[in-house]
Amino acid sequence: MPTIFDALNIGVSGIFVNKAAINTTGNNVANVNTPGYSRERVDILPSMPMYSYAGVFGTGAKIDQIISTRDELIDRRVRASNQEMSYYNKLNSSMDEIQSIFNEENGVGLKGAMDQFFNAWHALSLNPDLETARQQVIEKGLTLSKAIKDANASLNQIKTNLDDQVSSTVTEINSLSKRIAQLNYEIKKAELGDKDHANTLRDQRSVLLEKLSSIADVTILEGSYNNQTKPEMTVLLGGMPLVSGKDYNELTAEKLNGSEYYRVYFVEPSNAKVDITSRIKNGSLGAILNLRDKIISEYKNNIDEIAKTLIQEINKIHSSGAGLTPYSQIEGIYAADPNAALSIPNATGLDIAVKTGSFKLKVIDENNNEVGVFTIPVNEDDHLQAQDPSDEHSLIERFNNIMQGYAQMSISPAGKVQIKAIGNYKFAFTYDSSNLLAATGINTFFTGHNSSDIDVNRIVQNDPSKIAAGKTLNPGDSSNAQTIAQVQLNKVMVNNTQTIDEYYNAFLGSIGSTKQRFDEIYKAKEAVYQQLKTTQQSLEGVSLDEEAANLIKFQRAYQANAKFISVVDDMTQTLINMVR
Repeated sequence: MPTIFDALNIGVSGIFVNKAAINTTGNNVANVNTPGYSRERVDILPSMPMYSYAGVFGTGAKIDQIISTRDELIDRRVRASNQEMSYYNKLNSSMDEIQSIFNEENGVGLKGAMDQFFNAWHALSLNPDLETARQQVIEKGLTLSKAIKDANASLNQIKTNLDDQVSSTVTEINSLSKRIAQLNYEIKKAELGDKDHANTLRDQRSVLLEKLSSIADVTILEGSYNNQTKPEMTVLLGGMPLVSGKDYNELTAEKLNGSEYYRVYFVEPSNAKVDITSRIKNGSLGAILNLRDKIISEYKNNIDEIAKTLIQEINKIHSSGAGLTPYSQIEGIYAADPNAALSIPNATGLDIAVKTGSFKLKVIDENNNEVGVFTIPVNEDDHLQAQDPSDEHSLIERFNNIMQGYAQMSISPAGKVQIKAIGNYKFAFTYDSSNLLAATGINTFFTGHNSSDIDVNRIVQNDPSKIAAGKTLNPGDSSNAQTIAQVQLNKVMVNNTQTIDEYYNAFLGSIGSTKQRFDEIYKAKEAVYQQLKTTQQSLEGVSLDEEAANLIKFQRAYQANAKFISVVDDMTQTLINMVR
């Protein structure tokens, strides 16, 4: 049979249990605004009962453990959702920057610059001998070149900024991995007992895991410490173990093997480096890599295509025409391999393939009288420099034989084609069906290869009379200017299926539609994330209303146990008085 002192112990156990419950409630309230804190509760169980001939008697209550209300399932869902939301958030914000580059409001932008450029050529076709019209063509050409180069430079700057973020993000991943590994070690030590729960440490680790998940598409696994049942956390990125229990491996961002941009490498314990860049496809880092390596690269290619098409199409026409004044000498702007077939751009270093055809030179004497027009045949398998005395495919030898006494072609020390008049003769170009002049950069309007270096030829800038508005030296000839103005309306893009305007408008449309798509997906992902966070908060977070109710409940229980002890005290006093 239980004694009166057993009753006293029952009251004391109630005091201790409810005091612990009040302390836990107070801790919950204190951490109501602590990021990642999960609500704790006291797991109260009845004490071991007392057995007697009269039956089983309770001996009070005891604290089994202080447990956290953390729900691993909802935590995993929150991390996965945060990963996707961060990915599209980064894509969305970067697309805002890209869109701002191609602002076409009020006619300002690349489209407006192209319109003004072709309008200037149309105005020149109406007044080919007007100095101001020629100067306007140069100014609008410079404006267009600058707009294209500015777009290219802006995309490059965004790409460089993203590349810098790769390096800083890798540093952040290493810092998070190190801290998670340390917490794994501390949690292992703190949970050596069967009922020990390192709730605070686990909350801290959960915050770090969510942060890490927002950066990259990590996989979080839980195994075991040897044969024990305590969880050991492993964090994988690209199939490589960033964290394994208390151990962690670093990533490094480096430009190896001639890479222009940072690549992400996993550093193995042996210091060997494994490139995992292509394996990172989610989180903010995945978005950065996608933007840097794919999206912006594609946009740069689009701008390059516009620049290359403008350079090549305008130069083909311009190089086959004549300005108001002839040349005494001229040097091409593109270097070529003198021994390679001119029809193979990659072999010659030229952007335009030379085809079978011919080009013509009009020779003028010192009194500005026409001596004659000379035709230079060109074969697609020609090369510039003679390989032996019997070589019949040397363009230089053919040119010099035909133009003997009037002009001479040679290769400059820089590997560029140059033509010099002999004596007091001068020359002008009136025709080219072979593309040789445009390919070598002779008598062209534009210089450069793509959007990074497009510019107006210095010869034209310094002497507007060299603008080839016609096919002759006649001041009223505007046939070439008319043809160049028509380029805007010709289908010269995408295998001759689109005009330059159509191509650029489609390009702008793709940017707008991509931005809209990313924006819509981001909003949807954000809504899912917020919903999951709300669910997580309802399951794990602190509710002040609930804690206030619990506080009253445990306070009353504490008071009741205190009253019970008081009653036991009175009973004890009665027994003592009976003994006297």
